[in-house]
This record gives sequence, structure tokens and C-alpha cells, in this order.
Amino acid sequence: MTETSSRGAKAGSRGSRPAGGSPRILGVDLARALALIGMMAVHILPLRVALAGDGFAPSWAATLFSGRASALFVLLAGVGLALLTGGAAGPAASRLGALRRSVLIRAWLIALIGFGLAALDTNVAVILVHYALLFIAAVPFLNMRRRTLAWWAAGWLLLSPLLYYVLRPWVEGVMDPFRLGNSPGFTDLATPLVFAADVFLTGYYPLLVWFGFLLTGLFVGRLALSRPPVALGLLVAGSAMAVGSKLASERLLELPGALKSLRSATELNANGLEVALATGQRLDGAMDTPWFLAISTPHSGAPLDVLHVTGCALVVLGAAQLLCMAFTALLGGVGEMLLWPLTGAGAATLTIYAGHLVALDLFSDVSAPLPRNVLFVIYVVAALLLGLLLKFMGRRGPLEALVHGVSTTLSRSK
Repeated sequence: MTETSSRGAKAGSRGSRPAGGSPRILGVDLARALALIGMMAVHILPLRVALAGDGFAPSWAATLFSGRASALFVLLAGVGLALLTGGAAGPAASRLGALRRSVLIRAWLIALIGFGLAALDTNVAVILVHYALLFIAAVPFLNMRRRTLAWWAAGWLLLSPLLYYVLRPWVEGVMDPFRLGNSPGFTDLATPLVFAADVFLTGYYPLLVWFGFLLTGLFVGRLALSRPPVALGLLVAGSAMAVGSKLASERLLELPGALKSLRSATELNANGLEVALATGQRLDGAMDTPWFLAISTPHSGAPLDVLHVTGCALVVLGAAQLLCMAFTALLGGVGEMLLWPLTGAGAATLTIYAGHLVALDLFSDVSAPLPRNVLFVIYVVAALLLGLLLKFMGRRGPLEALVHGVSTTLSRSK
């Protein structure tokens, strides 16, 4: 949801120029579109389905997107911040103050939109307030060197889940309530302690853990993303992280007593635990056993989950950039145009994310009789058509234009 221009991008990976802006890196926009589609899937489709006989199974939406889409969304936010502040070259010292002000203004505007969306009746965990707070937390890191960022990102990814495992049960024990019953809204500011506990530790997107995704993206955005070896390196490294962490979790859970302990802690039967481990739903109590550290469940905040979704995000970004470079190298401008629906949607994620939540609320009665798969296809097609239209017109999305205009104007004022 940030501008993604980079002074160091090569022609083969650069997209069209939005009105008044810089060329965009197509692979980043394509990856954003995939993250957006994934989040729409988990918002619209069920995460578990009833089996013909007895019990449940995780849905295809949960298997593909649960936890992964939102982590990709946040990692790409870090990439966008890096590209907004100079890309591989980093921010110029003379512009650092203005860039920091711009990021802070963007954060407050996104937070206001997120607070407003929380009032909708969608049963969706709106991420925008958390997204905005992550922007604010990233401000001190904007001028860090690439190697320093790499150490910070690696340390945060490895250590924050362990701190989360220690702190969350303690907070739940001393606070009542310890989390909000909905997405953070304006009214929740009246209970600042509960609000803080929810967004930083006990809620759906605990910032203690999720800041690692943004730091990783900030580091990745300082790389020369337009170079094929860099994109390939992201794909290979991400694959190793994603597959290695998932295999490690499977092996650990095969150890004697692991699943029995988790079933006892969560009060689930064998089928219920299997589905919960795949979807992240109904896993309350898992932190009461040390075997929590062995799971790679979406939105659990467990160490192997954090490494897995980070790896998946790097895979998607690397593959998207390689695909865009291949299209533009082989087909030139025609190849770029073929990607317009996706890259256009990826360049307008704030507008489409907010718009699909508003639509889910406004048209809930009309859409209720529709099969969920059909409704999902309708929303995806609408997003792609809007992306195509914006690309054809050379325009930003309405909310992107608003955030860009206000932040640019105010950050330049003295």
C-alpha cells in the first residue's frame, strides 16, 4: 500500500508510470495482487468444510492462503517502504526528514481508514490499524544499512515468537479482558490498555511478532530487486525456509506425546486438532504446552509458523519478479500489458482492500444466497477489472491518490 518506485530499477522490471509518480516494480505489484486475492479468499470462503461422513477438513482457501496472505501483505509493506525511501540506494540524508514525515502521515491516514472499516459488519479481522502502527515502528529503521537491517530482521523473526510465547499467557492472566472482541475501532481507544494488549500481543496480528515481517520486507526492498539473480535468490531462500520449517514441525509433532499434549491443552479430538493446526481456528489453549513451539499453524505466532510464512512470502515475491521480468523480456510492452489486471490491482491494494470490505457489508443480503466460491470469483474479477482500468487510465487508486497527495503535501510543509 505504499509507492514502489526505485531509482535502481532496470527497464525490464519496471512498469508504467502512474500520474505524477515514478515507474513501479512490476513484481512487487504482482505479489501484492496475489496477497490481496489470498486475503479476499479467507475473508469470503470458509476455512473448514464438513466431510461427507463425520468431521471436518481444512478448505483449499485455508490450505493455500491462511496466514500466508496477510504475512505477504505486511512483508510487501516493508518492501514498499524501502522503495519509497530510495530502494537499494537508501534515503538521501537531505530527504530523510521529509520521508519520515511522509511515512508517519501515511500511517495516520491508513489508521483512520482502518478505524472506520472496523465499524462494518463483515466478521473480518481488519489489518489496517496494525499496518499503520507497523509503519510508525519502522521509521527509526528507514536509514539503516542493508546489513544492519538483515541482522535486525533475522533477530526479530527468531526471537520475537519466543518472547510472545512467554508474554502472552502472562498478559492473559493479569488482564480482563485481555483482547478486543472485534477489529480495533475508534471506540476501543477508550480502553487504551486493552487496545494496546490486543494490537501488540493478544490480537489477531500481534505486532510483537508481525514487525519481523515488515523488517524483512524493508531489508528485501534495499536489494536490487530488478536483477534476476536477486529475485532467484529470494525464491530459493524462501523455499528453503518455507519447506524446512514445515518439515521440522511435522517431524517434531511425530514425537511421542506431542499431539496428545496439544489435544489435552486445546480440548480437541484428533480430527479437530488436525483442522485447527491447518486453519489456526479453535486452537485456544495450545500455548499451555511447550509443544506449541513445534507447530507451524497460521496466525499462531509460533516460531516455525513465523519462519514458514516468511519463506512463503519470499517465494511469492521472487517468483512474481522473475515472471514479470520474463514477460517483459520476451514480449516487451505487450507482456507488461498482459499483466495489467494483476499489477493494476496490486498498485491499488488499499482501495480494493477497503472497497471489498465495504461491499461485503453493503451487499451482504444480496450475496447471502450465492455459493461462497461464486462470490469469491465475483470479487476477484471486480478487483482485476478495476486494476485493468486504472492501468489503462494511468491513475492511482482513489485511496492511494488521497494518501499520496496528503502525505506528500504535508511532509514538505515546514
